[in-house]
Amino acid sequence: MQMGQTKLQEWEQFGQSLERLRKGGKRALTKLSDSELTRLIDSYQALTADLARARSLNAPPSTVRYLNRLAVTAHSLIYGYSRAKEPINFRAGYDAFARAVRSVPGAVLLAHLCFWVPAAICFFLVQVDATLAYQLVPPGFYGFEPTSEAHMHEIPQLTRPVVASSIIANNVQVTFLAFALGLSAGLGTALLLIYNGVHIGAVAGWMTYQGKGAALWGWILPHGSTELIAICLAGAAGFVMGEAIWAPGLSTRVKALQRAGLLALKIELGCMVMLLMAGLIEGYVSPSSINFSARVVILVASLALWAAYFWRAGRENS
Repeated sequence: MQMGQTKLQEWEQFGQSLERLRKGGKRALTKLSDSELTRLIDSYQALTADLARARSLNAPPSTVRYLNRLAVTAHSLIYGYSRAKEPINFRAGYDAFARAVRSVPGAVLLAHLCFWVPAAICFFLVQVDATLAYQLVPPGFYGFEPTSEAHMHEIPQLTRPVVASSIIANNVQVTFLAFALGLSAGLGTALLLIYNGVHIGAVAGWMTYQGKGAALWGWILPHGSTELIAICLAGAAGFVMGEAIWAPGLSTRVKALQRAGLLALKIELGCMVMLLMAGLIEGYVSPSSINFSARVVILVASLALWAAYFWRAGRENS
């Protein structure tokens, strides 16, 4: 009897919440915080489960009708408002990416360590013992000759759009893999970041040892900061999901992973935009005839812009 009374109170409270949202109009949902929206959806799911049980247990028709009416109202409120006619809110996405990154400083730091520490170690190891390059560097770099002292590759103007598209697709694959491997409790993400760090560090060490470092750095400088930051942030997104598996806290792992997945997805989508920008720079600017000093200026400007963005964006709306 006590359980039945408790359930009735839950349904009535849920119904009152729905009535307030209905009176608030179509924008009422957008005013809810993340936790309020999560509670609303959890309550809706619990209600639909109660409705299914009521039907299967042949509950009184009045109870079934009441629960069905609440379920229909909730469904129309949560899923019924079409946003197709509303303008795309680019500012919301712009702010959400930066806020998501700032909310997980530990994951961001861990991702950068997994990438940059192996990169630095391999760079210096190859300098000390060049024979290691034959184990760590792809064969294509053994006798590689840059096309210019300022950059590595010459890409004809007509083919640059195709090359840029290919670069973007490849980089997005890498970041999506780093993000998705978070489902391996973050272990796969860590291995992917370490692998890429070893590869880049060893290649950079080998090219520098061969006296061709200026061409390599000249190629990397314009787009590298944007591209490598995006890869590390995608790794951070993977670690966010991995943490939900390792340490779900008071929630079940499923619920913890649902919350973490939403946050991680915001980061991954932002990374894809970053890689679009990096791919365009790599396809058009990196193979251009600009001198080394101009490439350094692009690097410094890119780092300053990203630092300002991640520090400031979304703070005025927090």
